[in-house]
Amino acid sequence: MKQFVIIGLCAILMSCGGTTVIDTNNPEQVAKMKNTMQLEYRDWEKAANNMTQSMLNSGAFAKVKNPVIAITNIKNDTMQRIDSDMLVKKIRATLVNSGKAQIATNFSGEDITANSVRTLRGDKEYSSDTIMGQGNLVAPNMSLSGKMIQRNLDTDSGWFSRVDTRVEYYLQLTLTDLKTGLSVWEDEEPILKTGTDAPTW
Repeated sequence: MKQFVIIGLCAILMSCGGTTVIDTNNPEQVAKMKNTMQLEYRDWEKAANNMTQSMLNSGAFAKVKNPVIAITNIKNDTMQRIDSDMLVKKIRATLVNSGKAQIATNFSGEDITANSVRTLRGDKEYSSDTIMGQGNLVAPNMSLSGKMIQRNLDTDSGWFSRVDTRVEYYLQLTLTDLKTGLSVWEDEEPILKTGTDAPTW
């Protein structure tokens, strides 16, 4: 009898578990995602969209002929390990697809770049007709740099209340005209969260 009870309990527990695949294009499913104190998909999506739209609406690209942007690594000054490429990719895609600017991937740490292809010059394994000649690379005339900052603040409402933590994330970006060295656009996007289990050092 005990054996059947154990088997039944195991079946119940297994049925309660499992993996749920979330369709990020479905607002209802996204709304039901468990809130977390760490940065997640919705945070990247909102921050990237707001910052990119701010950049496009600023008129900064109208001041530079044929804007070509080199994007540096976004510095992570938070208390968690973050691959900033998730944010950068969304910003890059929006900028390129807007038609207002181009991205110099040759200066953005891509695995395959125009420079790496040009190192094949003289290699007999490749047809010389398919290797790009000299004087075709386009140098960037703008650069986009920034960093992500995190601050943890304890919050409570009385002697016997539970102490929560407010986590403040700030995404800061700067667009620079490389010809003049002057900043032509800057903005900051805050991401604020309150709860427990905040990321710490």
